[in-house]
Amino acid sequence: MSVFIKSFYQKFFPARQLLIRQNGEVKHVILAPWFQVSVVLLVLATITWVGISSFRVYSQTNKITDIEQSQIDKQHVWQKQVSQQKALHAKQLEQLAVLEQKQALLQGMIESLPASISKDTIKLEEQLDSPINEDKGEFHEPLVDENPKNKHAALITPTTFAARYERLNKFYEQNFALIDEQINVRHNAILAMLKGAGLESALEQHLALGTQTAAQGGPLDVFDETKIPSQFLAIADKLLVLNNLESFLTELPNSLPLPAAKYYISSNFGLRKDPMNNRRAFHKGVDLAGWHKTEIFAPADAVVLRAGRNGGYGNFIELEHKNGLVTRFGHLNKIKVKKGQAIAKNDVIGLMGSTGRSTSTHLHYEVLLDGKHVNPLKITKALSRVR
Repeated sequence: MSVFIKSFYQKFFPARQLLIRQNGEVKHVILAPWFQVSVVLLVLATITWVGISSFRVYSQTNKITDIEQSQIDKQHVWQKQVSQQKALHAKQLEQLAVLEQKQALLQGMIESLPASISKDTIKLEEQLDSPINEDKGEFHEPLVDENPKNKHAALITPTTFAARYERLNKFYEQNFALIDEQINVRHNAILAMLKGAGLESALEQHLALGTQTAAQGGPLDVFDETKIPSQFLAIADKLLVLNNLESFLTELPNSLPLPAAKYYISSNFGLRKDPMNNRRAFHKGVDLAGWHKTEIFAPADAVVLRAGRNGGYGNFIELEHKNGLVTRFGHLNKIKVKKGQAIAKNDVIGLMGSTGRSTSTHLHYEVLLDGKHVNPLKITKALSRVR
């Protein structure tokens, strides 16, 4: 082995002379074998160092590029998550606005229910009194689950929001359906009663007058109908119609003008034998017999058309009510109102007597609809069934 090395050394690194000419003189430098070996080793070491350094720089550059690309990818993912987060938050706010409008409409309808519909049947829950909003901390902008390993993790699904939203939405639907059912029952009962009592024309007059602008006003406070389902708005419209019908009922002479314990019916409406001559005749009212000077009450709000003596009626009062209805009172002992006077329901208008064409103390009571006589008992009985 040493012979081979020595032979290789002598063959490739023999002593060499290097001639150098300078300023007309020639000099020679002998390059010893060991010097040549040293130079070669130095060159090889330099090449190796440059190669290793270049490889390290290249590797490091690739790593930096990979890190930068990774950061860019993470930034894109984070931006996508932020966009999803904002979209989800906007959706939650929109759902919240819908719930709040539903609640406002439901509360307004409950407060507007007529006395004929019990509010106790509407089972309100705590959520109705405590509407969901961002300040409660339950509905907030979705948050990212941050941890030391990944500060931009996936979005947390707001299950509490979704669960409560569904629960409240179902709650509103149930209550609107319950109100709708009760409105329909009451509405149909009133229409059936009015038809049975022959008061359809009075209702038509009431509805016609209702389209006219009355003395109304106040600050504008409307619902955002774009956020309320159309079926809920339809139920609200039904309630408005029902309240109009209920208002109509209060305008009718829905009771007899005497307390129940103060009279008895001595002669009904319709065909009878006249008490004076015993001939067949048509009785246009009902006779309510009672004690002398029993107080007579107005059966509904009205204006006095006539008050005074009127032939066979004796002391007589005629009241004009709304919707084409007129009531008449005869045989009074005393009249306590004047022509043109506005009176309210249950105001005392006179005292029972036996003036005019009368055999004994009683009140002759008539009801006219559009100038035609109707049976007062039929109206009062029909109205009493829907109070």
